[in-house]
Amino acid sequence: MNRPCVCRRAELHADETLCPRCRAATAGRLRRLPLLYRLLQHELQPSAGGPSYGRVRLVEAPLPVAGDVLALRGPGGIVGVLEDWWGAMQASRSGSAPVIAGTYEDRASAAAGRLAFHLDYIVTWEQAGQFATEIRQLDEQALAIVCPADTLERGTRLGPCPAADPDGAVCGAVLRHYRSSSAVTCPWCEVVYPPSSWALLKAWMDHDREEDQEDAELLAG
Repeated sequence: MNRPCVCRRAELHADETLCPRCRAATAGRLRRLPLLYRLLQHELQPSAGGPSYGRVRLVEAPLPVAGDVLALRGPGGIVGVLEDWWGAMQASRSGSAPVIAGTYEDRASAAAGRLAFHLDYIVTWEQAGQFATEIRQLDEQALAIVCPADTLERGTRLGPCPAADPDGAVCGAVLRHYRSSSAVTCPWCEVVYPPSSWALLKAWMDHDREEDQEDAELLAG
């Protein structure tokens, strides 16, 4: 007899524990959770002084620590849930315990990576439905803080991120501004551009566009 999947949108057949849609969504959430863990740091420990990048020092106003962010970044949050499932999965498969080492950020990446690697086994596991549900809930909690519902728009495209690493390599990721955000955050290198830096940021982008146009004209000529 068929039974509903945890998503309630599909029916499971025979020995299925997750529908294909839930399996794909779970894989995506496991890839995203380590990134969300890192991004939550900006919400947990905002700094009055940012790092220097090129010609401007980025400065953020201090904000109070949020309890929900602290819970997700703490041992019982993202790291704890991922490692609990990693341990349960390994125990059910081989009886061995996972090797836990490194910083919390390292541990989140390691646990999510191992769970994603063994997803073929997990979807045959009797606890697959509960696993997928908890991973979804964890992902939704973190995503609601990092990307609130009113910022899930595409945002206004500003241009490439001009931040450079110590070796001088420019990031170049596309920067976007969202209506509910008071700052612009690079989705790749995570550099934060507060409003006080936007005039200089625009000048950089205008200069880049002028150089690109000059290069195009030279090539055309």
